[in-house]
Amino acid sequence: MGQLRDVQLFIRKANDAQDLPDLSHLLDDMSRSLGFRYFALGHHVRVLSGDLVQIANYPHSWTERFATLGYLSDDPAVTACQKAIVGFLWSDMHRLITLSERQKTILTESRHAGLGEGFTVPIHLPGECEGSCNFVATAGKSVSTAVLPVAQYVGCFAFEAARRLALNAPRRIAGSQTPGIPHLSSRQLDCIVLAARGKSDTDAGQLLGISNQTVHQHIETAKRRYGVATRTQLVVHALFDSQLIFQDILRH
Repeated sequence: MGQLRDVQLFIRKANDAQDLPDLSHLLDDMSRSLGFRYFALGHHVRVLSGDLVQIANYPHSWTERFATLGYLSDDPAVTACQKAIVGFLWSDMHRLITLSERQKTILTESRHAGLGEGFTVPIHLPGECEGSCNFVATAGKSVSTAVLPVAQYVGCFAFEAARRLALNAPRRIAGSQTPGIPHLSSRQLDCIVLAARGKSDTDAGQLLGISNQTVHQHIETAKRRYGVATRTQLVVHALFDSQLIFQDILRH
């Protein structure tokens, strides 16, 4: 419960962030609290456009080498994102993709630059280029699997905040239904809350007195309204827009 409250505090501060440097400082602090040292958040393209995001605190030497050698197109984490909709450890990437020799070289060189185990949160938004949020420990340091679900939510929240800051979108006031926020019915919100608590469609259906197919339909409809690909992203957007609050999820 304490870690989820840390996420809730991060969301509040992210909503108050005035620009991307503010958000970068918040993400740096949150990364360290989860046991990581570095982070990199951004869309998987590098073009000069005001609505694309790139923020990171990787070692400068690695950032320069990465850019100079054009590693982005062969970045194994980027490639693995195309095969995943939930976060994955870098040590598990071989389960998602077959690493090329160049990708193996990138991982080896990243370790020499001080980057160790990483956790990548894929971001898939229909109609938008893909992105990710990466949390990385220093070389030789282990990562606790207990923090990974929290890192998954933080990564999604941070990316959403970065997108809104990059677009200079006005911040939304907690508790208000401002224009542009998709309308979700009370039953859809019930299903989202139970999904956020880790309930299966069958369990949620039993609790709500409806079929598991109806639960699935409610969640899929809500995902389409928000234009997101995963349930985690749906929960993130509903929380960010104050259609849900963390107490809904923490309450059993």
